[in-house]
Amino acid sequence: MLRTALSLLFSLLLLPAAVPAERPSPFLNQSKPHSVKVTILAVSSSSRQSFAGNREIYLADLEDSRDKTHEHQFVRLVDQYPGYGLPIRDSLLRDQTHFRMQATREPECDTPGAQIFLANSEKVTFNQAVRQTLQNNQTQNVPCYKTIHQTIHIVKK
Repeated sequence: MLRTALSLLFSLLLLPAAVPAERPSPFLNQSKPHSVKVTILAVSSSSRQSFAGNREIYLADLEDSRDKTHEHQFVRLVDQYPGYGLPIRDSLLRDQTHFRMQATREPECDTPGAQIFLANSEKVTFNQAVRQTLQNNQTQNVPCYKTIHQTIHIVKK
């Protein structure tokens, strides 16, 4: 019996060495935040609920700082933040201000262009070419990114 107890104790001591310290979670996105430069082209949807938080979904032109070719990409950009937080000011959106922020790539929210909502209003469209871009991407998935709201900063000209 003592031999069995010692054997069990020894195997329990070796178990942490055999199991990786950090396993990828099957429930969480494994993307790491990285710096991106963004110009917001339109507001696709907006939800403001003080108790549940706020969420803006933008259509944007994104330049990934990791991409040395400085290639631009048409994306859906999801900005979720606490109910007491403020959205990006409309005046900055209308002026097509450039922003720098941390974002994660979220493939599970990629959406075909035909399924992306865009109101028929000049108030939510800051670049008229966005409608044509959606038309051109009707059958293709538009990549989705999520911002880290507190990292959004205006790019100085």
